[in-house]
Amino acid sequence: KDMKDFVASIQKPRSVIILVKAGAPVDATIAGLLEHMEPGDVIIDGGNEWYENTEKRMEMVTSKGLLYMGMGVSGGEEG
Repeated sequence: KDMKDFVASIQKPRSVIILVKAGAPVDATIAGLLEHMEPGDVIIDGGNEWYENTEKRMEMVTSKGLLYMGMGVSGGEEG
């Protein structure tokens, strides 16, 4: 299935937890989600990312009416 089908399968308001490798993969995942999510939905980033990148993503996502929370997991996607 694709990102559109995934997002459509979640009950509104949606909450999506992502845990992908830091950097460009996070940005690509967020961009894909934003194409299909709606204001009031939430993206929770569980990756172990530099806080300044988290703050930039939070500003970008919230400007579209969504909520974004950085919830870094020690060790990131490799735990």
